[in-house]
Amino acid sequence: MKHKLNELLPLKHPQHVTLGTGLIGIGLILIFNDYYFFWPPFAAGFLNDDLIGGTFFIVGALLVRWAIGNKNSVAVNHGLLVLSTGLLAAEATAEFMHGYESGRPHMYMAGWVMLTLLSFTFSIIRKSPKHEDD
Repeated sequence: MKHKLNELLPLKHPQHVTLGTGLIGIGLILIFNDYYFFWPPFAAGFLNDDLIGGTFFIVGALLVRWAIGNKNSVAVNHGLLVLSTGLLAAEATAEFMHGYESGRPHMYMAGWVMLTLLSFTFSIIRKSPKHEDD
């Protein structure tokens, strides 16, 4: 089964594809939900802007494109992974703040999911080449 899957879609970086599709999904949720964030009240308008969700979507799409492409620059990889960690850390913080403020358990769960994705991203960074000649 694994051999047939590799013939159909050969991937050198499946973890990047997994992370990228996760970021795309988060981005779509944030784009299509204009009332996702409610706290802090003064920042809710900015946080619910489609630019935030679009950033997740674009970084995720670029990660997928990098992973399936033939020209895999280490510098581009580092940049995308650093952006991913920043986005996921901010999202985890927002989820925990919303959970604390509202008392809704599903927001705590979403925060834990974001922390899990963040730790997954750190594992990708640890395994990624550090220089072009690695």
